[in-house]
Amino acid sequence: MPQPTRSRAAAVLRALGSLLSLGPDRRRAASTYIRPWREDSAHGYPSIGLTPSRLLAILQAADAGWPQMQFELFAEMLQKWPRLAAVENTRRLALTGLEWEIVPAVDGPAGALERSAAASAADFCRETLARLDRFRDVLDHLANAIGHGLAVAELVWEDSRLVDLVPVPYSRLIADPQEPWRLRVLTEDEPSLGLALDEQPWKWLLHQPRRVPGRPFEGGVLRASAGLYLAQNLSFKDWLIYSQIAGMPIRVAQFEPGTPDSDKQALLRMLESLGTDAVAVFGKNVDLQFIDAAKTGARPYQPLQEYCNTEVTILWLGQHLTTDVRSSGSRAAAEIHDRVREDLLSDDIADEGHSLRRDVLTPLVLARFGDGVAVPHFRRSLIQTVDTKTLADTLAVAVNQLGLAVPQPWAHQALGIPQPQSDEAVLSAGGKA
Repeated sequence: MPQPTRSRAAAVLRALGSLLSLGPDRRRAASTYIRPWREDSAHGYPSIGLTPSRLLAILQAADAGWPQMQFELFAEMLQKWPRLAAVENTRRLALTGLEWEIVPAVDGPAGALERSAAASAADFCRETLARLDRFRDVLDHLANAIGHGLAVAELVWEDSRLVDLVPVPYSRLIADPQEPWRLRVLTEDEPSLGLALDEQPWKWLLHQPRRVPGRPFEGGVLRASAGLYLAQNLSFKDWLIYSQIAGMPIRVAQFEPGTPDSDKQALLRMLESLGTDAVAVFGKNVDLQFIDAAKTGARPYQPLQEYCNTEVTILWLGQHLTTDVRSSGSRAAAEIHDRVREDLLSDDIADEGHSLRRDVLTPLVLARFGDGVAVPHFRRSLIQTVDTKTLADTLAVAVNQLGLAVPQPWAHQALGIPQPQSDEAVLSAGGKA
């Protein structure tokens, strides 16, 4: 092997953590740390009896480097608050539902050789990721960082080849107690302090969409949602109790002055039994009245519930008319608000692509091609929301009058028209098949 090639290969192997320097018996065990662990299925149920002081303690524990209860609280919030689950799904699935692609990257003026190398690197990365069984699971896991603030996956290497990507459960993530800005991952071999992510280059994929410098567990919308959840949850419990009481008429019994206390107690027990038995025996001297509480029209808890639902929708989607258009606003206003949601989606796409290019595509290119080859980009195929007729008219002007070259696959996708198969009958100009 020529000396330059040998030096480049050695540099790549050092960047991959010197995995190949281990013996064959230890290579696989050393290359993967995230294996099934009983502690991953443990539950603390922090939402039970949640109070403002307890919520503060959970957030303070996360700031101190132990965010497990914070993440578990968020999982329970999604289970118990339908509106939060709906908007979280809307924001997350808007990203993961898009097709992904790997496109070559050539910075500045480049010749045919550089462009060919960039295309080869993109093809290699695309084929490698397509072969990974859990790559889709990892993309879904990365989308959870919108709420959690971060997501981590392990890169598994064998003989300088990327053979797997493994999502890291949130129960494994902690911060260094001495350096709280450093993330660590708990493993079976290191169950207390864990492994520092920054000590193993090209071993971890770290996705932090809106990173707060020095505070690794504050970047997502989890914390803002937690305050709204607390208000919604406490008021909802009170609303249930109120609904149970308000659904029954108020029983009032009047007795004559001088009635013995024993008779008063017996009368009270009779009134209480009316709540379930609806049958009681009273003397003629007892004046029994029923006051229908439902006629008062009081709705003390619903405004707070509506406020929390609206605010959490704005928090996640940037607007609320796309979810509440039937109760307020208009269709036109909802369409404008939907474009606000597309701005958030564009930002989520950019954050995802940056993390994957830095932590996955870069080591892939280095391991296969070495330095000097442009690292490709990870991209989602985003079609902006637009009226189909308007888009068709625009395409007609762009192609027929301006002579612009429009890729046919993009036009089919934008218009929602599937591309015909080779043996299918198609409609041509004039409506003929």
